[in-house]
Amino acid sequence: MKSTPPVSSVPDASGPHRRVHARVLAALLSAGALAVAGWLAFNASDGVSVTPQDQRLVALVALALFLGGITFYLAAAVVSGPRSPDNHGPARPGSGTVEADGSARTIRRIRSLSALGAVFAVAALLAVAGLGALRVLVPPAERPVSVQFSDITGRVQLEFCPSLPSSFDALAKPADLSASTTLLPVWVASRVCGNPSFQNGVWLYLNRSTITVADAGDR
Repeated sequence: MKSTPPVSSVPDASGPHRRVHARVLAALLSAGALAVAGWLAFNASDGVSVTPQDQRLVALVALALFLGGITFYLAAAVVSGPRSPDNHGPARPGSGTVEADGSARTIRRIRSLSALGAVFAVAALLAVAGLGALRVLVPPAERPVSVQFSDITGRVQLEFCPSLPSSFDALAKPADLSASTTLLPVWVASRVCGNPSFQNGVWLYLNRSTITVADAGDR
Protein backbone atom coordinates (compact mmCIF):
# COMPACT_ATOMS: atom_id res chain seq x y z
CA MET A 1 0.00 0.00 0.00
CA LYS A 2 1.09 3.53 -0.72
CA SER A 3 1.45 5.68 2.34
CA THR A 4 -0.42 8.99 2.36
CA PRO A 5 1.78 11.95 3.31
CA PRO A 6 0.69 14.08 6.26
CA VAL A 7 -1.64 16.95 5.44
CA SER A 8 0.94 19.51 6.59
CA SER A 9 3.43 18.16 4.04
CA VAL A 10 1.11 18.50 1.02
CA PRO A 11 1.84 21.74 -0.86
CA ASP A 12 -1.11 24.11 -1.05
CA ALA A 13 -1.67 25.19 -4.66
CA SER A 14 -4.03 28.02 -3.66
CA GLY A 15 -1.20 30.53 -3.22
CA PRO A 16 -1.42 32.06 -6.74
CA HIS A 17 -5.21 32.34 -6.49
CA ARG A 18 -4.93 34.10 -3.14
CA ARG A 19 -2.41 36.56 -4.59
CA VAL A 20 -4.73 37.36 -7.50
CA HIS A 21 -7.61 37.80 -5.06
CA ALA A 22 -5.50 40.18 -2.96
CA ARG A 23 -4.58 42.23 -6.04
CA VAL A 24 -8.23 42.52 -7.07
CA LEU A 25 -9.27 43.69 -3.61
CA ALA A 26 -6.38 46.17 -3.52
CA ALA A 27 -7.63 47.61 -6.83
CA LEU A 28 -11.18 47.93 -5.46
CA LEU A 29 -9.93 49.65 -2.32
CA SER A 30 -7.85 51.99 -4.50
CA ALA A 31 -11.01 53.03 -6.32
CA GLY A 32 -12.72 53.72 -2.99
CA ALA A 33 -9.74 55.70 -1.71
CA LEU A 34 -9.68 57.73 -4.93
CA ALA A 35 -13.38 58.54 -4.55
CA VAL A 36 -12.94 59.69 -0.93
CA ALA A 37 -9.85 61.74 -1.86
CA GLY A 38 -11.77 63.40 -4.69
CA TRP A 39 -14.63 64.24 -2.33
CA LEU A 40 -12.17 65.74 0.16
CA ALA A 41 -10.42 67.77 -2.55
CA PHE A 42 -13.74 69.12 -3.81
CA ASN A 43 -14.93 70.12 -0.34
CA ALA A 44 -11.57 71.56 0.74
CA SER A 45 -11.51 74.11 -2.05
CA ASP A 46 -11.60 77.81 -1.37
CA GLY A 47 -15.14 78.13 -2.58
CA VAL A 48 -18.31 78.12 -0.51
CA SER A 49 -18.63 74.77 1.24
CA VAL A 50 -21.34 73.45 3.52
CA THR A 51 -19.31 70.45 4.73
CA PRO A 52 -18.85 70.50 8.52
CA GLN A 53 -15.44 69.78 9.99
CA ASP A 54 -16.54 66.50 11.60
CA GLN A 55 -17.57 65.10 8.22
CA ARG A 56 -14.17 65.96 6.77
CA LEU A 57 -12.53 64.23 9.72
CA VAL A 58 -14.56 61.06 9.11
CA ALA A 59 -13.60 61.19 5.44
CA LEU A 60 -9.91 61.48 6.37
CA VAL A 61 -10.24 58.47 8.67
CA ALA A 62 -11.91 56.50 5.86
CA LEU A 63 -9.12 57.47 3.47
CA ALA A 64 -6.46 56.33 5.95
CA LEU A 65 -8.27 53.02 6.45
CA PHE A 66 -8.51 52.50 2.70
CA LEU A 67 -4.77 53.10 2.36
CA GLY A 68 -4.08 50.65 5.20
CA GLY A 69 -6.17 47.96 3.53
CA ILE A 70 -4.45 48.58 0.19
CA THR A 71 -1.05 48.21 1.86
CA PHE A 72 -1.88 44.86 3.45
CA TYR A 73 -3.50 43.45 0.33
CA LEU A 74 -0.56 44.49 -1.83
CA ALA A 75 1.79 42.92 0.70
CA ALA A 76 -0.22 39.69 0.47
CA ALA A 77 -0.11 39.83 -3.32
CA VAL A 78 3.69 39.95 -3.46
CA VAL A 79 4.45 37.28 -0.87
CA SER A 80 6.79 34.82 -2.56
CA GLY A 81 6.83 31.09 -1.92
CA PRO A 82 9.88 28.91 -1.30
CA ARG A 83 12.25 28.45 -4.21
CA SER A 84 12.11 25.04 -5.84
CA PRO A 85 15.35 23.07 -5.47
CA ASP A 86 17.39 22.20 -8.55
CA ASN A 87 16.43 18.93 -10.15
CA HIS A 88 19.89 18.12 -11.51
CA GLY A 89 20.95 16.06 -8.49
CA PRO A 90 19.40 13.22 -6.58
CA ALA A 91 16.55 14.12 -4.29
CA ARG A 92 17.61 14.52 -0.71
CA PRO A 93 15.59 12.82 2.01
CA GLY A 94 13.01 15.15 3.50
CA SER A 95 13.29 17.77 0.72
CA GLY A 96 9.60 17.37 -0.16
CA THR A 97 8.59 17.93 3.43
CA VAL A 98 10.74 21.07 3.68
CA GLU A 99 9.19 22.43 0.49
CA ALA A 100 5.69 21.65 1.73
CA ASP A 101 6.39 23.37 5.05
CA GLY A 102 7.67 26.44 3.20
CA SER A 103 4.51 26.53 1.05
CA ALA A 104 2.36 26.24 4.16
CA ARG A 105 4.18 29.15 5.79
CA THR A 106 3.65 31.22 2.63
CA ILE A 107 -0.07 30.48 2.61
CA ARG A 108 -0.35 31.39 6.30
CA ARG A 109 1.42 34.69 5.66
CA ILE A 110 -0.86 35.50 2.73
CA ARG A 111 -3.89 34.65 4.85
CA SER A 112 -2.79 36.80 7.78
CA LEU A 113 -1.99 39.81 5.57
CA SER A 114 -5.27 39.43 3.70
CA ALA A 115 -7.14 39.19 7.01
CA LEU A 116 -5.59 42.47 8.18
CA GLY A 117 -6.47 44.04 4.85
CA ALA A 118 -10.06 42.85 5.26
CA VAL A 119 -10.24 44.43 8.73
CA PHE A 120 -9.11 47.78 7.34
CA ALA A 121 -11.47 47.45 4.37
CA VAL A 122 -14.51 46.77 6.56
CA ALA A 123 -13.56 49.66 8.85
CA ALA A 124 -13.20 51.96 5.84
CA LEU A 125 -16.62 50.96 4.51
CA LEU A 126 -18.15 51.57 7.94
CA ALA A 127 -16.53 55.02 8.02
CA VAL A 128 -17.97 55.82 4.58
CA ALA A 129 -21.39 54.63 5.76
CA GLY A 130 -21.03 56.85 8.82
CA LEU A 131 -20.13 59.77 6.59
CA GLY A 132 -23.25 59.18 4.52
CA ALA A 133 -25.36 59.05 7.68
CA LEU A 134 -23.88 62.33 8.87
CA ARG A 135 -24.63 63.96 5.53
CA VAL A 136 -28.26 62.84 5.71
CA LEU A 137 -29.09 63.08 9.42
CA VAL A 138 -27.03 66.09 10.52
CA PRO A 139 -28.06 69.30 8.75
CA PRO A 140 -25.31 71.79 7.92
CA ALA A 141 -24.75 74.63 10.36
CA GLU A 142 -24.87 77.17 7.52
CA ARG A 143 -26.82 77.40 4.29
CA PRO A 144 -25.48 78.67 0.98
CA VAL A 145 -27.02 81.98 -0.01
CA SER A 146 -26.70 84.45 -2.84
CA VAL A 147 -26.15 88.02 -1.71
CA GLN A 148 -26.67 91.07 -3.89
CA PHE A 149 -26.15 94.64 -2.85
CA SER A 150 -29.15 96.86 -3.51
CA ASP A 151 -27.38 99.95 -2.21
CA ILE A 152 -23.88 100.61 -3.53
CA THR A 153 -23.12 102.78 -0.51
CA GLY A 154 -23.25 99.76 1.76
CA ARG A 155 -20.68 97.92 -0.35
CA VAL A 156 -18.04 100.63 -0.64
CA GLN A 157 -18.06 101.14 3.13
CA LEU A 158 -16.83 97.58 3.77
CA GLU A 159 -13.48 97.65 5.53
CA PHE A 160 -12.50 93.97 5.44
CA CYS A 161 -13.34 93.22 1.80
CA PRO A 162 -13.12 96.46 -0.19
CA SER A 163 -13.15 94.55 -3.52
CA LEU A 164 -16.26 92.52 -2.69
CA PRO A 165 -18.41 92.22 -5.85
CA SER A 166 -21.95 93.51 -5.96
CA SER A 167 -23.25 89.92 -6.14
CA PHE A 168 -21.59 86.89 -4.54
CA ASP A 169 -22.18 83.52 -2.87
CA ALA A 170 -21.84 83.18 0.90
CA LEU A 171 -22.94 81.10 3.90
CA ALA A 172 -25.47 82.12 6.53
CA LYS A 173 -26.99 80.38 9.55
CA PRO A 174 -30.71 79.53 9.22
CA ALA A 175 -31.44 81.26 12.54
CA ASP A 176 -29.82 84.46 11.29
CA LEU A 177 -31.75 84.32 8.01
CA SER A 178 -35.08 84.13 9.83
CA ALA A 179 -34.16 86.76 12.42
CA SER A 180 -35.23 90.40 12.22
CA THR A 181 -31.96 91.99 13.34
CA THR A 182 -30.45 94.92 11.51
CA LEU A 183 -27.25 93.09 10.60
CA LEU A 184 -26.98 89.73 8.83
CA PRO A 185 -23.78 87.70 9.44
CA VAL A 186 -22.54 85.95 6.28
CA TRP A 187 -19.38 83.93 5.73
CA VAL A 188 -17.39 84.85 2.62
CA ALA A 189 -14.56 82.81 1.11
CA SER A 190 -11.17 84.48 0.81
CA ARG A 191 -11.21 84.45 -3.00
CA VAL A 192 -14.54 86.32 -2.93
CA CYS A 193 -13.37 88.72 -0.24
CA GLY A 194 -10.18 89.57 -2.11
CA ASN A 195 -8.25 90.25 1.10
CA PRO A 196 -5.16 87.98 1.44
CA SER A 197 -5.26 88.45 5.21
CA PHE A 198 -8.28 86.12 5.45
CA GLN A 199 -7.04 82.83 4.01
CA ASN A 200 -9.83 80.88 5.72
CA GLY A 201 -12.61 83.29 4.82
CA VAL A 202 -14.24 85.96 6.95
CA TRP A 203 -17.59 86.67 8.58
CA LEU A 204 -19.14 89.94 7.42
CA TYR A 205 -22.04 91.69 9.14
CA LEU A 206 -24.08 93.30 6.41
CA ASN A 207 -26.93 95.75 6.82
CA ARG A 208 -30.11 94.01 5.74
CA SER A 209 -31.47 97.21 4.23
CA THR A 210 -28.61 97.33 1.70
CA ILE A 211 -28.71 93.70 0.49
CA THR A 212 -31.01 91.17 -1.13
CA VAL A 213 -30.51 87.58 0.04
CA ALA A 214 -31.71 84.49 -1.82
CA ASP A 215 -31.43 80.83 -0.86
CA ALA A 216 -28.83 79.11 -3.07
CA GLY A 217 -29.15 75.62 -1.55
CA ASP A 218 -30.56 74.04 -4.72
CA ARG A 219 -27.88 75.39 -7.03
